[in-house]
Amino acid sequence: MRNEECGMWAKPSSALRHSAFIIHNSALKMKATYSQRLIKLADLNHHQTFFAGRCSEWFLESSYFAVAQYVDTKDTVLLVLHGIDFKFPIFAGDIVTFESKVISVGRSTLTVYTKMYRSREPEKVAADGFATFSYLDENHHSKPHGITIEPETEEEKFLQQQALEVMEDSKRRAKAMNAAGKQ
Repeated sequence: MRNEECGMWAKPSSALRHSAFIIHNSALKMKATYSQRLIKLADLNHHQTFFAGRCSEWFLESSYFAVAQYVDTKDTVLLVLHGIDFKFPIFAGDIVTFESKVISVGRSTLTVYTKMYRSREPEKVAADGFATFSYLDENHHSKPHGITIEPETEEEKFLQQQALEVMEDSKRRAKAMNAAGKQ
């Protein structure tokens, strides 16, 4: 559908994308994105299990896809990878799904929850974690994105609370490191 107001092709939604800002009529729903990968021999570590470095790469890529549903990614950078918790090994030949969802937003940030599971066993999460992205202006300073999202399920409410906690923890650590560096 062509959006005449901003002169570009856009999906119909409650948000109109403009080059400098986003206008929202109301809080948006949390939307999941999915990407799948075949684990090959080149993706393994010296223990013959899925290499954490490759997992991190794909984890962040999937998280970035989730952010792309809300903002122009040319104006977005990773701010913090809060960590990935690995729960059990993945092996060559497994097909994994990365499921990502923007779970919390700040003034200029979007925090994404991503989980990875074997595609045939979505109920068994093999790894999960959070990543926060920052929305930037043309001078590479944070700028407001104007997005609000509302959790609809108990799981989304729980994950949103966890996201707020990991963001606060990151802010505390950064503040402590800055204070230690000034001494």
